[in-house]
Amino acid sequence: MKKTPRFYAILGGVLLVVTSLAGFSLSSQAQEAFRGDEGARPYSHLNFRNNPDAFQFAVIGDRTGGHRAGVFPAAVDILNLLQPEFVMSVGDFIEGYVDGEDDNEAVLKSQWAEMDRKIGLLDMPLFFVPGNHDVNFDPSAKVWFDRVGANRSYSHFVYKDVLFLMISTEDPPKQNVDDELRAKYEAIKAGKLSDPEEIGKVIAELEHWAGQINISDAQVEYFRDVLTANPQVRWTFGFMHSPPWAQADPGNFTKIETLLAERPYTMFAGHTHMHDYIRRNGRDYITMGMTGAGVQQKESVGNMDHVAWVTVGEEGPIISQVLLNGVFDKRGAVPALQESLLFRPRQITQTGLSLGIKSVPNLRDLGGYKTSDGATVAGGLAYRANQLSGIRPADMEKLAALNLKNAYDLRTAEEKSKRPDELPSGVNYVWLDVLADSPQAGPAQLEKLMADPKAANAELGGGRVEEGFKASYREFVSLPSAQKEFRKLFLALGDEQQLPAVFHCTTGKDRTGWSAAALLTLLGVPREDVMEDYLRSNDYILPAYQHAIDAFVAAGGEEDIPRAILGVKEEYLEAAFDEMQTKYGTIEKYFSDGLGIDADQQQALRDLYLQ
Repeated sequence: MKKTPRFYAILGGVLLVVTSLAGFSLSSQAQEAFRGDEGARPYSHLNFRNNPDAFQFAVIGDRTGGHRAGVFPAAVDILNLLQPEFVMSVGDFIEGYVDGEDDNEAVLKSQWAEMDRKIGLLDMPLFFVPGNHDVNFDPSAKVWFDRVGANRSYSHFVYKDVLFLMISTEDPPKQNVDDELRAKYEAIKAGKLSDPEEIGKVIAELEHWAGQINISDAQVEYFRDVLTANPQVRWTFGFMHSPPWAQADPGNFTKIETLLAERPYTMFAGHTHMHDYIRRNGRDYITMGMTGAGVQQKESVGNMDHVAWVTVGEEGPIISQVLLNGVFDKRGAVPALQESLLFRPRQITQTGLSLGIKSVPNLRDLGGYKTSDGATVAGGLAYRANQLSGIRPADMEKLAALNLKNAYDLRTAEEKSKRPDELPSGVNYVWLDVLADSPQAGPAQLEKLMADPKAANAELGGGRVEEGFKASYREFVSLPSAQKEFRKLFLALGDEQQLPAVFHCTTGKDRTGWSAAALLTLLGVPREDVMEDYLRSNDYILPAYQHAIDAFVAAGGEEDIPRAILGVKEEYLEAAFDEMQTKYGTIEKYFSDGLGIDADQQQALRDLYLQ
């Protein structure tokens, strides 16, 4: 069965399903929990979110390293208002940093006793990985291990089929800080150093030393055994103090990442006192800001007192950052002094992000990516997008601000006739029918199939969607019409007089996804970053179609089917790369032998885009 056209036509069917299935419905589970009269029906068709496997937990950042009074107690109050099922800490609860004086053990025990009183006010369990302030130097480590009754600082647990890895970046604890630096820190504690800027420099220097990653070989083997024993969990979370991904040498952490490579996971760390977010290995890596810790660089982005709020559902985690001065009790009061709290949000400057135009959620700039040899792909030249139809007037103004010269439409004749492009004045429209040589299936039949979820389950379930998409992606490389039209696209994108330009298909993920992946690969962007750019479509397309997915599921359809159709998976793009390598060997040979774009023309592309 020729699958390619079927899957693209299904996109329209999914949208139509919404209108036919938008009536009120309740799952059997919800029906048991909900009782009400006719007027109490929810306005939307969505079911109650009462899945017994779903749960919420919170993550808190550093308390110490020059802690500010009153902030952590406020966090405790706020967590008790929010009522997560449990709380995860990424470490640094006490000031610590003692190294052998006679009374230091007593000082440490006193600090922990104070912490115990604060934690004791929490209404839910708290799990904790030690930070540098908690265990560095022998006295601190001794007190810590005596308290927890263990001989290691790492552990794990499973909750509702979700695996939690508590990774120690202080294994073994660090020793022997520079005497001069120690003296400065002692001066701060004694109140002899009061200049805020100087204190910030000292703390930053100390934290840099403390941020070195120590993960023992024994710890790696421990987590190897844990992961082997839990191969099929729904999701895996990793928690640690220092973020290894921020270091030039992550040490043994890369071995743990290798162990995690075939499963979905999310990482949390702290230590830096500044919130940060990156995508690495196609996963979320989050560095927490502060939950009362001292401010290292007052004007730096990411300065905030917050907790991370994580909801784990069937499709993985939904993560939000909750500001402590953004949560109020029932009286409308902040549970701490407003001026004690910080908020300086991070301005996202990462590559591959949506431009934020709501009518075109998958509109993204290809610029900003680094090549393997250190060059940067220029921004503002080439954009990738989903269909350019149904654009709101305010969004049209934003689109016009890009100063586009050309819009390249990679859709079929049927797709573009149903939803023609709507472009700002002066933008030239170019149609490139990539799938012209692929036999077309009747859209009415496909819409009927999607309108009958049980039939769709039988026809498309059991991995058949995925296999169909992999076959489609191979056609992007080998289909004569695809080669013909991609040649036109890449030659146009290599002509400075035709830029800025946007290229798009329906959802901006498949034909557009291969176009972007091929161009970035030719420019020398590492495969890992190319895949990350490709997978970002899930962040922008799936939420836009969530109502359609919910309607399909409410009518008895398998949720995996529309998600596999409307989203992207690594295996899809890998199929295209495999086809390219099998037929041509290299990306350069694909461009020259497959598309007829010679070496000089390829170099012209590099010269134009690389800075």
